[in-house]
Formats: sequence, C-alpha cells, structure tokens
Amino acid sequence: MKINSKFLFSVSNMVKTFEVLLISILLSRFYYDKNELGQLLQILFIASVIITFLSGIPLSLNFFYGKYNDLKQKQSLFINFSLLLIITSLTFCFFILISKSFISSNFQNDLFLKYIYLIILYCFFRSINTIFPNYHYLKDKLFKYLQLYVFTFVILVACLFYDNTIGVLNAKIILTQLLFIELIRFVFNVLIIRKKELRLNLKDFNNQQMIYILTITVGVVAGAFGLYLDKYLIAILLNPTEFLYYQNGAINLPFVNIITSSLFIALIPTFAELYAKKKNSELVLKVRATIIKCSLLLIPILVYCFFEAIPLIKFLYGDEFEISGEVFKIYVLRYSLSVMAFSVFMGTIGLEKKANLIIFLSALIGLFLNIILIPIYGIRGASMATVIASLSTIVISLYFIKERLAAKIIDYFPIGSYIKIILISFVIYMPFYLVNRHIDKDWVVVLSSLIYYICVISVLNSIFIIFKFRDIVIRK
Repeated sequence: MKINSKFLFSVSNMVKTFEVLLISILLSRFYYDKNELGQLLQILFIASVIITFLSGIPLSLNFFYGKYNDLKQKQSLFINFSLLLIITSLTFCFFILISKSFISSNFQNDLFLKYIYLIILYCFFRSINTIFPNYHYLKDKLFKYLQLYVFTFVILVACLFYDNTIGVLNAKIILTQLLFIELIRFVFNVLIIRKKELRLNLKDFNNQQMIYILTITVGVVAGAFGLYLDKYLIAILLNPTEFLYYQNGAINLPFVNIITSSLFIALIPTFAELYAKKKNSELVLKVRATIIKCSLLLIPILVYCFFEAIPLIKFLYGDEFEISGEVFKIYVLRYSLSVMAFSVFMGTIGLEKKANLIIFLSALIGLFLNIILIPIYGIRGASMATVIASLSTIVISLYFIKERLAAKIIDYFPIGSYIKIILISFVIYMPFYLVNRHIDKDWVVVLSSLIYYICVISVLNSIFIIFKFRDIVIRK
C-alpha cells in the first residue's frame, strides 16, 4: 500500500496554509502592541504578494511535466524553472530594498527601515521554497517533504511560545525565526532531491515555455491585484491597527487551498494531457467529478462559517477581535463559487489569455468598489467590495470554458448538485444553530463545527457516493 500522492499534496497545502493562520492567531493572542503587530502582518502580507506573483512558475512546471513525453525534457524542467524562480525572486527583493522608504511611509511601518535585510532574506527564501512541493509531487517524494514541513512547523510554534513565555516577543526576533525556518526548509528540500534525476540544459527552455509562463504570470498578477487590493488599500487609507483587524477577518480560508486548489493543481497534468489528446468528453467528466468533490467537501464549511463567523473569530483571536468576525461573515461569501479553480483550469485548456482578461476585469471592479466603500464603511466596506468583485465575473469564465470544450455549462459544472449540496448543508446546520444559541460559548461553536462537518459529509456522501476515505488516502 502506498499513500495517494494527490492526498499528500492536499495535506502539504493544508499544513502550509494553517501555518500562516496559526502564526496570525498566536501573535494576536500574545502581542500587546496591536500597532506593531499590524506592522509585522504587513511584512507577511508583502511576502505573500511576492509568492503569489511567482506562483505561475510552479504551475507551469506541473503543466509542462504533464505535456511532455520525453524524459530528458522532463528532467530539465525543474532546474530551468528553479533558476527562473531564483532570478525573479531576487528582482522582487531588490525592488523592496530600493523602495523601503516608500513602503514604510505609505504603510506607516518603520519596520521596513529597521529590519529591511531580514525582510528581504525572509521573502527570498520563502519564495524559492515554493517550487519544491510541485517537484516532490511530480517525483512522488511528497511524504518526505511533508515530514520536513510539519517538523519545522512544530519548531516555529515552539519558538513563538518560548518567546512569549520569557517575554522577548518582538518583531526582530520573530522575523529572525521565520527566516531561520525557511533556511532549514531550503537546505533539506535540496537534500531530498536526487541529483541524477536532474539535468541542466538551458537549450530546453524554449519560447513556448516562456510565453506560457508569462501568460500565466500576467493572470496571476492580475489575480493578486484583485486578491490583495483590499488589504493594500486598508494599509494606505487607514492604519496598521485597522489592517490587523481586517487581516484577521479577511482570512484566506485554508480549506479552499486544501480542497479546491490542491485538487485542481494536482490534476493539471491530467487536464493538460486530456486536452492535448482532444479527449474532451473525458475531460468534461473529470472536471465535473472534481467540482462535485470540491462542493461536497467545501460548501458545508462555508455554510457553517457564514452563520457562526463572529464566535469562530473570537475563539481564534480573542474577544477584542469581534469586528474581525463581522468582516469574516461578509468575506466568506467570496468563496461560494470556489468549488472550481477557474483560472487554473482555463490555463490548461489554452484559455490563459482570456482568464487573465477576466481576472483583470474583476480587479478593476474591486478597485472601483474599494475606493468608494472603504471611506464609508471602513474595513467592512473592503470585504463587501472584495465579495462583489470576486463573484461578478464568474459567468464570463463559465461561458469561455463552455465554448472551448464545446459542452453545455451544466455538463462540466454540476449546477443542480451544487445547489442540492447547499440546501442539504443548510438543513443539517439548523439544529446546530439552536444548540449554539442556547449554549452561548465560543468553544461550543467550534466543537459543534466538527460534529456538524462529520454529519453533513456522511449524509452528502451517502447521496452522491463520491468517494471512500480509503481510496483518498491509499493509492492502489
């Protein structure tokens, strides 16, 4: 028996996403100076923006690995793409270095002046580490990678608890520890790689690869513009403390990365191969099945998070973050159609340029709405603008995919099953709503969420018969 690589890929994404969330939770619990904490989270925000901008390179690695049949071409992909990632990452870090005064002034954040070299080193190593999970997935070495990530994750959490216990929790120490963790990951990731599986041949880096990477990157940049625009405007229009409250409410739900992103990214080689071989009917069925799986696993979480947003946020961050709960209640609606990774899938069927156009249009809508709503409603206005912008262009994506696959929207996007899952999730939630209101304790809401999720997944899977747990974890 061997553990399913797609399952391991999802788990590795889960650990990475939960690490970011847990850092935010622990620092919010431990930090007394909310303004400095807001400044520190702004640094982590900048690092996340860089990683998002660079994510087109690992995605392209997966795509071409699935597209190529020649072993030598596949073996040269990782080194070639890694070099490109390093060069691009250095460029971003240099830009941060020369822009430190501008960033510090606009974000009202003097940490960019005090600890700029720590910041750029952390951003650099964190960004180049993003290529490794894709490589380990393609080479079937994800279990070693996962062990490394969990181990270093535990070290980081232990460091934060130790800092708080002895009373030395400050921005410099935290940045140093974050950099140290990324250095450990880089060294051990390199050691995991079998050198004989790699070959450096820059001649194999062709125009087709560069054009695809640039096209995907344009889409990623446009997507990042829409994804991070609200946080950027909060940072420059308000202050670090308001940024903290918004950041803790505008959570990038870990479950979306765990479920939707992991499933679709893991299937990029499969989607690319089916499309290249013009097996559209098989591709449609594969996408439909993947969306149903994502809906079954994700929609119940969104239903529960929407109705219990404030107690959940207060449980995570503390009672003083109730305003963050109000932001989260609105913000969670943006994920309601995240059961399909639209831009990722469009990129595998030759629609990356149209995907970029749609993402850019959504970003423009977001910019317009944020500028209007933030001065009126503050951080709540930013969450409203983000939700409207995120959902406003989905129909266009569905149309372009329909045209390319020569299929009806309901053939690949199971609208009936999607609505049915929402209704069933809501009905099963109702008794839990009554219990949570009768016993007004935040920990009860969290405990109820686990019981609710088990119940609703069991009911939904008995209806749709999507998977067996053993088949998810074990590869036959």
